Amino acid sequence: MEDREKLIREKIEEQEIAEIMQLQGLRQMVWEILINEKKFEQNEIIIDPQFKIILKNCEAIVSIDFLISINSVSFMVIRCTSSTIESWERYVVAFARSVMDFQIPYAMVTDGEHAKIIDVLKGSLIGESIHDLFSKQQAVNLLKDFQKIPCPAERIEKEKRIIYAFEGIKCPTPPSSPEV
Repeated sequence: MEDREKLIREKIEEQEIAEIMQLQGLRQMVWEILINEKKFEQNEIIIDPQFKIILKNCEAIVSIDFLISINSVSFMVIRCTSSTIESWERYVVAFARSVMDFQIPYAMVTDGEHAKIIDVLKGSLIGESIHDLFSKQQAVNLLKDFQKIPCPAERIEKEKRIIYAFEGIKCPTPPSSPEV
């Protein structure tokens, strides 16, 4: 019986390592698209930023794969996943709505092949491919009329609870950021 449990544990660990490797490659690919194709500067892309969310009965440190910040304004959050992107769509929206004192206007979740790019303030889907993502110049133009809008008070706790729930079920992630 112990041998069987050991084999199962080893198989699970192998699968987790494979997922971590796949996720690192995906994050590297997204980074390269942001820099080379979309022309963002390296200092405009924050890797693994952490935020503290405070709920009525607990608090947590949460993170996202990338935060794009232009002229000191958080413009977009990006979550890379090796699972179905639809399952993480609600997470990135909740994250963008509630981790700062204003709503980050755009969010994206991608598996590298498909993406969901969301206008957080309007709650609408605006792209379904990583290549639909804004270029830096488009982002700068969108930010010209941007006003920091906080998440409505009656909604903020719900959004934070969604993040907290997802944090509890995340797949293993690499212990450190990929070198990009």
